[in-house]
Amino acid sequence: MQFSAILLLAFVVVGLLLPQNYHVQKSIKINARPPVIKSLVEDFTQWYKWSPWQQIDPNIEFSIGEPSAGAGAYQSWQGKWGQGEMTITSLSANEVVFNVLFNQEHIITSRLLFSPHAKTVTWHIEGQATVPLISGYVAIFAENILSNIVTLGLNNLKTLAQLSDAQAIMESHDSQNRTSQN
Repeated sequence: MQFSAILLLAFVVVGLLLPQNYHVQKSIKINARPPVIKSLVEDFTQWYKWSPWQQIDPNIEFSIGEPSAGAGAYQSWQGKWGQGEMTITSLSANEVVFNVLFNQEHIITSRLLFSPHAKTVTWHIEGQATVPLISGYVAIFAENILSNIVTLGLNNLKTLAQLSDAQAIMESHDSQNRTSQN
């Protein structure tokens, strides 16, 4: 009995000493024009095409608010891991910034950065666990899970952006050929 109490106390103390903040950052090279990539990110009506969340939770339900794109765009969801809401807080030529509220208590900041010359997209997420006594463990868990989810999302975005860009280029060439033949 005493050994169990010591283990429990050690678990709690270590949990209190672990950092409560977490950070995930992943990058991927995407061979597509930056406006094509950015259009898939800054419009929540496009997220279902590449977002990893439906692959992880097929029963997740999204609601998209108005506006659905640009600064102030809003979406919420309900799934097996809980509920949340995401708002695009700022937009620039090279960055889209989101605030995420998860389960009415957990605030996450997320940024997608676009490097047009290198054709690289970087997804950066940071947050802080707020679960009493075990926040350090939750932060470690969140960082590990989000690392895999971000990788999946970036791979999906790469595939979709490259296919969309190739299709747009082909359609552009087809329309130019049709007008030159007339």
